[in-house]
Amino acid sequence: MKLILLTGFLGAGKTTLLKKLLNAYKTKKIGVMMNEFGETSIDGRLILGNDFDLIELTNGSIFCACLKEHFITGLAEFLNHNLEIVFVESSGVADPSNMETILEMVLKISGKNYDYAGSICIVDGLYFLKQFEVISALKKQIFYANEVIINKADLQIPKELEVIEAKIKEINPEAGIVRASFCEIPLRAMISKLTVVKRMAMVSGNTWETRPNTKVIKTKEVFDYQTFKNFLNEIKRSTYRIKGFVQTNQGVFEVSSVNDFVVLNPWNEPIEKTEIVLISSVGIRMISDLLKIWKKYFDDIPISI
Repeated sequence: MKLILLTGFLGAGKTTLLKKLLNAYKTKKIGVMMNEFGETSIDGRLILGNDFDLIELTNGSIFCACLKEHFITGLAEFLNHNLEIVFVESSGVADPSNMETILEMVLKISGKNYDYAGSICIVDGLYFLKQFEVISALKKQIFYANEVIINKADLQIPKELEVIEAKIKEINPEAGIVRASFCEIPLRAMISKLTVVKRMAMVSGNTWETRPNTKVIKTKEVFDYQTFKNFLNEIKRSTYRIKGFVQTNQGVFEVSSVNDFVVLNPWNEPIEKTEIVLISSVGIRMISDLLKIWKKYFDDIPISI
């Protein structure tokens, strides 16, 4: 059973890539494991409707002690199914340094082994140079990658893309590098040439102490569309990533924000309530920022976080 790991920082395009992979391999028997750092599953809703087996692990990183045991158990469980390929979408802050150790533990408890094809890392072409020096997991994701996709290349100037490629080669000279927009590349060709580059397994940097502060807004209120968009445009300054679904007077929308880039996409399915995940870029200060900005726009709506 072939196993492929997808890594990439928050908002780089992992779920976009996963959706394209599911379409490219729709004739295969597929297993998917999705890892959400927040307590609420958002990305799982974005890929529903496809024919595959899905395991979702939330509220931590699969490479951290907080979820590692569940990750190992989930991988072992997939080995009992008649699957041909398993995709693992890790959380945006994942440090996959202990992937080989995890696979060894899967073998011990199941007596079966995966054909581990390797890791595909998605790099955010727009924000990578801002994130590179402050997010240690980025370097680890690239170091353990077999192929690197520089996504959102259409939003970046050629000179900056050359700098990004140079930094990637400095970290991992053996990885293949390709530029893309919306992860539009010949995926089957990339998968077929994946070759595992042996790296020494190390202890993952994902620990309880290194977890970024994350909050989830939950409410059954229906928001004014423009007011909610104004709220997002202020709170985004305190976050790396915002994602979820919101009920507004103009309908239901999928919320997606990466750094200072905010998108509200129409969502044609009903939702029970608004659920928005916010991942802080300013530590615990995000909580006070969130409460202050919420009061500014929604003073009459109680917030549950």
